Amino acid sequence: MLLCIPMLALAGVPEGKPRHQVSIGWGDMLFETLVFHPGTLDKVPRTDYGYTGHIFGEYSYRLNKVVCLGAQVDFEGIFWKEEGLPVNNYNLIALPTIRFIYFERPWVSFYSSVGLGAIMAFDNSGAKEFAPAGNMNFFSVQVGNGHWSGTFSLGALTAVKNANAVYMVGSRIFSLSLNYAW
Repeated sequence: MLLCIPMLALAGVPEGKPRHQVSIGWGDMLFETLVFHPGTLDKVPRTDYGYTGHIFGEYSYRLNKVVCLGAQVDFEGIFWKEEGLPVNNYNLIALPTIRFIYFERPWVSFYSSVGLGAIMAFDNSGAKEFAPAGNMNFFSVQVGNGHWSGTFSLGALTAVKNANAVYMVGSRIFSLSLNYAW
C-alpha cells in the first residue's frame, strides 16, 4: 500500500482537466431539525423555529489523477423564540480537506473526501465556543465538462466538544453544489 503513494504523486493531472475548482453549495440540517424543535430543549418554552441549511464554499487544488487538497467553510443558522425574544444560533466551520477521485470520465466523476477542522458556535447573546469538527464525504458524483459542473454528495458533518457540547452529529447528509474549474 505504501508503495502506491509515490506512484500517485507521479501520476499527473489528466489532460484537459483543470487543477483549480471553487464550489458553492447547500446541504440539509437533518440533525439540527431533529434536536432543535419545540419540546426538546430545557424547560423554557421555545417556538417559531427556523433553519438556514448548511451553506458552504470550497476550494480544491488537484495534485494528480487521484488526489485533490482544499479547504471548506460551512455556515448554518438555527433560530427560535424564547418567551417572545429571538434567539439566533450560528455555526461556522473551517475544514482542510483531501479528496480521492476513484472514477472519472469526460462528463462524470465519483469521489470521496475527508475534512478535519474546527467549529465556532456563537449566538446573538455574545456567547462563543470552539470545538473540533470533521466531515466524511462518503460518495459524491460530479457531472459536467469544461468550466462548470454540479455535484451531489452523501456524507456526515460532525462537531463535538464533549458529551454536553454536541453541535452536530451526522449533519449535512446530502448536499448539492455548483462548481467552477480552471
